[in-house]
Amino acid sequence: MNKFFSNFLFSLLITLSMNGLDIVYHLATNWTVHLNYVAIKLTVIFLSIFLISQFIGKGKEQGIVASILGPFMFYIYYFSAVPTLNREVFWLDEQFFFIFLHFFVMLVSYFAALNFLDSKTDYLRKLSFVLLTSVSSIALYAIFLMAQWRFLGLDEETAASLMTFTVITPSILSFIPAAIMTLFWPKNRLCRSLVTSLISAFLVFFLTKELIYLIFAFIIVNLIFLIVFNYNTHSSTSNIFTKRSWLVLAIITLIIGSFYQFIPRKTIKSIAEFLIFDFVIFGYRIRQNDIILVSTILLIISLVSVYKIYKLKS
Repeated sequence: MNKFFSNFLFSLLITLSMNGLDIVYHLATNWTVHLNYVAIKLTVIFLSIFLISQFIGKGKEQGIVASILGPFMFYIYYFSAVPTLNREVFWLDEQFFFIFLHFFVMLVSYFAALNFLDSKTDYLRKLSFVLLTSVSSIALYAIFLMAQWRFLGLDEETAASLMTFTVITPSILSFIPAAIMTLFWPKNRLCRSLVTSLISAFLVFFLTKELIYLIFAFIIVNLIFLIVFNYNTHSSTSNIFTKRSWLVLAIITLIIGSFYQFIPRKTIKSIAEFLIFDFVIFGYRIRQNDIILVSTILLIISLVSVYKIYKLKS
């Protein structure tokens, strides 16, 4: 399989699994989950894992580094960004302790992805399979609900108030049992995917009485199975730059990324308004938080470049 595609699937699976665990925890403990929050977290976590996988490799050390880098950069973004919800009403995870929660669920997801393919212990492979398939499906189910509300025209605060643990309970009670049941039959991957998706879909329909949820459950479980059965953990990395080039890239992205992250918010707003706040791309008006996201991505590139330099020296 193409290395880029395999790394893409590997990173996507971990990102979805991590976010699924995070969403379940947030909603079970009455913290807010909304579409913008999830979209940013998906972007930051995915890029952290993918860049390390693509240019440094996959493994235990890379998993620990990615699990630190992703949550830390998400915290940096959330600390710097302009709130899109009333934080006196909605409890969000800009609190520092959430870095440790995100670090933990990323570790769980990353090592589940490694253990499913590489572990010599049968129960670890089965446990990893259940976690990756069911929790990733829960994440996609939650994203579908939030996207549906956005499509229906609900404002962000209304949608955030609707996103509760009760809303995702049908997915938890459907995807996890279905994944456990299909551990034992059949062995064929296609049959396994179809059986799991059918069981999941009908359980979701039984609990929600909504045909659209049945259809979507069937689709997302098959999609997750496609990802699970097509990634690998081989670490053939890309060496497109010399050590000096990586150093130059690290310095440039650090300077630009840090500039937009750490100067006063009022200054950023003035720069943004002067440069691109009146610039519209395909009907989308560039916002201050978009600049913060770009600067966060640049910092991710910088830190991955530093890690690459370290690996080239060792």
